[in-house]
Amino acid sequence: MSYNNNYNTNYQNPQIVNYAATDAQAEFYRKTYTHVALALLAFIKTYHVFRFKEFLNLLVNNKYIIIFNKKERSGVLFTFLLLLVQGGILSVAIWLLLEFFAIKISFYNIPQQYLVMLGVGLFIFLKFIFQRFVSYVFDFDTFSRSYLFIRLSYSNYAAFVLVFLLFLNIYATGNNIYLLAFSLVIFFYIQILGVISFAKLYKNEIKQYWYYFILYLCTFEIAPYIFVNYLIIS
Repeated sequence: MSYNNNYNTNYQNPQIVNYAATDAQAEFYRKTYTHVALALLAFIKTYHVFRFKEFLNLLVNNKYIIIFNKKERSGVLFTFLLLLVQGGILSVAIWLLLEFFAIKISFYNIPQQYLVMLGVGLFIFLKFIFQRFVSYVFDFDTFSRSYLFIRLSYSNYAAFVLVFLLFLNIYATGNNIYLLAFSLVIFFYIQILGVISFAKLYKNEIKQYWYYFILYLCTFEIAPYIFVNYLIIS
């Protein structure tokens, strides 16, 4: 009896495919996200000329808030597109931060940039849903709508500024950590200005709901960022 000895001797052990982005891929993704954000801003400026013009003056006066606070339904697309810009550019900023501190996030070999984008998107969405739910339960829906509109407006403005700062960081300075830190400080500073602006405009209403307002701030403006920071550090 003869046996066939012509079997393949070049067998190699199976290799695990690494889906993590290389440095070149990471740079490409960051630049792509930044370009998409700029393209969305150009689209918004073209198709919402008057609203965008008033939006640019948000830090100068409250005209944008006064005009569009009661017309929020007419600006759903405007706000939604700016939220997309915010989610994308905030993902890039967090990604750069994680890269600088050599923090790796892994989940079933999903690339880190997608995990960051998904996390930021879920954070913004769930925060909005919980805010609406709490305002409905405690029966201060009108008060909450005004607060959410102002917070979203300032948050989107902060993202608008962040787009250009990160564009400068990526192309001009080669991901400088100091410029990144400065960019994030500016981002959160504008967020704080939003809370202050709301407090000035609705100080009489806040007196009626002062307890809920403080609880609201602690729950939805402070606690989420502390929780995210804890997750990153741990």
